[in-house]
Order: sequence, then structure tokens, then C-alpha cells
Amino acid sequence: MEAVGEGIDRDETNMPAYLDGRRAAERQEDAEANPHAAGSDEHRLWRAGHASVTAPDIVADQIGDFA
Repeated sequence: MEAVGEGIDRDETNMPAYLDGRRAAERQEDAEANPHAAGSDEHRLWRAGHASVTAPDIVADQIGDFA
């Protein structure tokens, strides 16, 4: 499987928990809103999905601070 991020395979980006995390971030929900049990695969995938939406904003904000 081809990796798209640390610990995430391309196949996993189609998993329901990953997609739910993306949708939560798009609704601007906090990362703490993860409904899955800590340590579970679903928790990891949800966080990865959430980060796939919010991480670019965080990086852009940090770059903007130094521009």
C-alpha cells in the first residue's frame, strides 16, 4: 500500500472514521471531539482525517507569522 502520511495508507483515507474526521474538521469541530476510544484504529484514523483538513491552515498561519 502507498502511504500518504505517516501511519496512513491510501486505502485508509476511504475508511469511515477517516472521512468522519475530515467532515468534523470541515464543520470546524475541535480535535477533542473524536468520538472513538483512544488507542483504537478508528481514533487514529479520525485524527488523521481531521488533521488532513486543519494541518494546512496551521502551516499557513505559521508561515504567515514569519513573512
